[in-house]
Amino acid sequence: MNYIFNYLLLIFYLLSFIIGFSTIFYSIVYYIIERVLWLKYYIVFLFTFGILIFIRTIRLITLLTLPSFTSNNIFNMLYFFILTLAMALMLYFIPAFLYRFLKIKWSLKTNLSYLILSIFYFVLSIVGILTSFNIYILSSMIFYVSIFYLLIVGFLNYKNIEDKTFKFIVKVLGIITILIYPVLIYQLIIYRKEFMNINSIDVTLMLFYTWWNLVMLGYFLWYFISMIKSNNKRISDSLSNNNDESDNNIKLEEKLEENDFNLTKREKQILSYLLSGKTNKEISLIFDISLNTVNNHVANIYYKSGVKNRVELVNKFSKY
Repeated sequence: MNYIFNYLLLIFYLLSFIIGFSTIFYSIVYYIIERVLWLKYYIVFLFTFGILIFIRTIRLITLLTLPSFTSNNIFNMLYFFILTLAMALMLYFIPAFLYRFLKIKWSLKTNLSYLILSIFYFVLSIVGILTSFNIYILSSMIFYVSIFYLLIVGFLNYKNIEDKTFKFIVKVLGIITILIYPVLIYQLIIYRKEFMNINSIDVTLMLFYTWWNLVMLGYFLWYFISMIKSNNKRISDSLSNNNDESDNNIKLEEKLEENDFNLTKREKQILSYLLSGKTNKEISLIFDISLNTVNNHVANIYYKSGVKNRVELVNKFSKY
């Protein structure tokens, strides 16, 4: 029965990785487009959370394929070290993005405080791994208390969020965290030494990681779909304007036909674009001819129309 549970858990891990790293990918693209400062730290947070889940996955795969290897001291030491490093990084980067996201001043003192806390947690955890597992449990409690403090900070500064969409997302993420967080604390206290074994804690972590990423992934997909729709509308409006401009030029050419300025067909076409505000360079691109050729046509138009410059040309033909 345990093997069935572990294999199902492994499938759940793989799905979580797909969702998690999709969120990281879209977060990076979103940052490249919007250049939002807090997003840099959020991406690192997602990445370190992903490492934490990844190392648990490695342990699960080892348990399923080489169960005897999980009792190897070197393997366990490496496992705990990487896990501790990931959690220490999260302890710094979670407040780093949260403070900036909520527009709370991130002073040098605040930066140093969280940096020292992160290092202290890491050192205490390593001491616990090498000496007593109770010390490791103590360091884990420090981690969870720190996260709980950040939840309070987020709740108190929730009003600073101006964007309604982000406000809704934060509300959903806050509810998810509030529901799952006490379960993690309870499991940590109950399981104690079994905390790092494969058990219901993994299910809770997976649920938290997956739901958190699904909410953010939903926002990023909505953002990119909206951006594509907006670009398509802009292109459509641009084409419509070009068509209107083309129609106006045709009507102008027809009116010029009724008056004898002795202009050639090409000169009439160029004149219509001159009157619509196009530059000589733009006209050369429209007709795919050289700029020098356009300049010659413009000079002929000036001569035949009896004007000396574009201002006089516009004034002369404004009635058309």
